[in-house]
Amino acid sequence: MKKPNNYGPWYENYLKLAIERPPITWEILHDKKENLTYEQITVRGGITHSHDTSRYNFLREYLPYGMSFNSGSRHFIRHKVVGAERGVTIGGEKIIRSPTTKYVDRYIPRPEYRWQPADTITEPEPDYLLTFRRKDKWPVGVWDFAGPFWPEPKIRIDKRKKKSLKPHIDAFYEWMCIVGPMMPCDDWDYRERMITEINEHKRGVEHFVTSTDMLPARLAIEIVMDYNHPLRTHLAWHFLAQTDIRGVDTQEAKRKFRNDFNRRANSTFDLQYTEMVQMADRANKKYAGELK
Repeated sequence: MKKPNNYGPWYENYLKLAIERPPITWEILHDKKENLTYEQITVRGGITHSHDTSRYNFLREYLPYGMSFNSGSRHFIRHKVVGAERGVTIGGEKIIRSPTTKYVDRYIPRPEYRWQPADTITEPEPDYLLTFRRKDKWPVGVWDFAGPFWPEPKIRIDKRKKKSLKPHIDAFYEWMCIVGPMMPCDDWDYRERMITEINEHKRGVEHFVTSTDMLPARLAIEIVMDYNHPLRTHLAWHFLAQTDIRGVDTQEAKRKFRNDFNRRANSTFDLQYTEMVQMADRANKKYAGELK
């Protein structure tokens, strides 16, 4: 009996899709109008939500010199920015392009259909790819980015929500800095006690019990707004267990500690959201090369 396909008709044969959308395509192209010969490399990241580890390893190993692939929380191709030296003639070229020490990350979206029911999908995902070009006489490792610019995820702060909570967060931070040095945050038994008491408090409250987070944003906000909340110490432990205050003894360390707290507070109190931003060509103009 044939197993049902849970990912849509275009995933029926993963091998077929992988052949149609290879991780790297390297071509020699000729522009008859401009009488221009150049190399073009097309790079693709993942093509589905699973089974793509081999593709990622392939990209890490076989991208040309001057490029590298990152598959962390965001996927991107990193390459050297191309610098132009004008007024120099070598091999008939009026412009020499050479790599600099600065790198640029070119974002590649990852497939997102894994979060959607199969029966709601009517077409395959876009062919996520990036292209890079180089002229025949350019030095090895020199590539110009030829697009496309994909909308990139950017973390935004909900300023209105943060403004309403700022007095409570600032007061909590000052209190945490006073009690923090006395908390045995690296003690395993203390950690287990904190987690147990948090779970006991959540027990019986539906919107806390069903949450997969140890400290849901709704509970964290409830705590930070109530000076006498029974879990106020536990919220302090939540921050200090990952950033130990006891080693903060210089101005530079204090600034780093506060920055770490602010960054984690944005996440803990649900003060941030992700927005897909279309990068404007003009914002990349000094990096987006043109074959000349």
